[in-house]
Amino acid sequence: MNQSIASNLVKLYILRGLAFAWFPIPTIVLFYESHGLNLEQTVLLKTILSLSILVLEVPSGYLADLWGRKACLVVGSGVWIVSWLIYCVGNSFSEFAIAEILAGVAGSLISGANTALGFDSLLQLGREKYYQIWEGRLVAIAGISEAICGIIGAAIASINLVYPFYLQTVCLVIYFCLALTLVEPQSHQPIAKTQKIEQLKDIIIDVFQHSRIRWLILLSGTFSTASFLIVWLSQDYLKQLNIPIQAFGWAWAIFHLGMSLASINAHRVERILGLKKAFFSLVLLLAISYICLGSINQVWGIMFIMTIYLVRGFSSPLILNTINQQIASSFRATILSINSLIFRIGFALVAPIIGAIASGYDLFTGLITAGCFFLISGCFFWWQLVKAKAF
Repeated sequence: MNQSIASNLVKLYILRGLAFAWFPIPTIVLFYESHGLNLEQTVLLKTILSLSILVLEVPSGYLADLWGRKACLVVGSGVWIVSWLIYCVGNSFSEFAIAEILAGVAGSLISGANTALGFDSLLQLGREKYYQIWEGRLVAIAGISEAICGIIGAAIASINLVYPFYLQTVCLVIYFCLALTLVEPQSHQPIAKTQKIEQLKDIIIDVFQHSRIRWLILLSGTFSTASFLIVWLSQDYLKQLNIPIQAFGWAWAIFHLGMSLASINAHRVERILGLKKAFFSLVLLLAISYICLGSINQVWGIMFIMTIYLVRGFSSPLILNTINQQIASSFRATILSINSLIFRIGFALVAPIIGAIASGYDLFTGLITAGCFFLISGCFFWWQLVKAKAF
């Protein structure tokens, strides 16, 4: 049995690589523009994605705790395939919006379930103390996959902007087949079906009454919102610098390889600085990079995009490990889904405003505005964690 559980860890590595085989993403803004969409509409599509995930985020995490994490991963990947197939044949904002809604459903089913399955697999093997290293490797694999697939996707997009979507769909079909072979850990004790919605309500109330978890989730949401927003804003930044399409892929690769190296070394940052100094430093780096990026309209400004990706690499393993250490296995997927939910709410609130500023004024004003917001919110949440003695 333990051998089957141990195989989960390897399979989850592969699944993460497949999930982040983002062939279309480095040039997706150009893809949207080829169908008549502007930057504000592009950000709106990603806001629709976030709202779709937002609606189902916690219920899907609860379903993962109730019915099993494997089932959610299988169903989620099936819905995800359908969403990308729509992109393969669609050519209008409304069709892309439907695809984003379905991608949101898929993302909500997968979110929390994969992380919970990994942590509980380690728990059953008696290796839970290695979770932070394992999570760091997951982030690294995601980054490497994004980097390699970004180069390939950009090269193919220079021929036809829709071709990368075909490759993405193939990867998700493989994901679906591999998810079928996962084994549910025994350490996961499903929630009794008689408890259902009452138990879900209690979990949500407990999370927000627990000050450390509450502020950790809000700080996590700040990092995640900033990391997701830069994906779309950076493409417009590169376009304004007249970077050729093929170079988008190489830039994407460099960003994600840097993120991967950061995630692998996140545990060393914690050991050297401690969580308190590490999180504060990351908040400052994140905000200052946004502000500097908005102040520079030259090629060397790209280094600040790189810095934001490094912050993403360092912050994800650190904050997820800190959250996981404070929650029970029975409710792990639910609480991790709440964590993702807060991120989606944050993005849905912030992204349309920044997108409107970027379209109505200019991209650089939008970047500076975002940097100021992340500085204020990040420092506030960090200070609340200090007061709660979370470090």
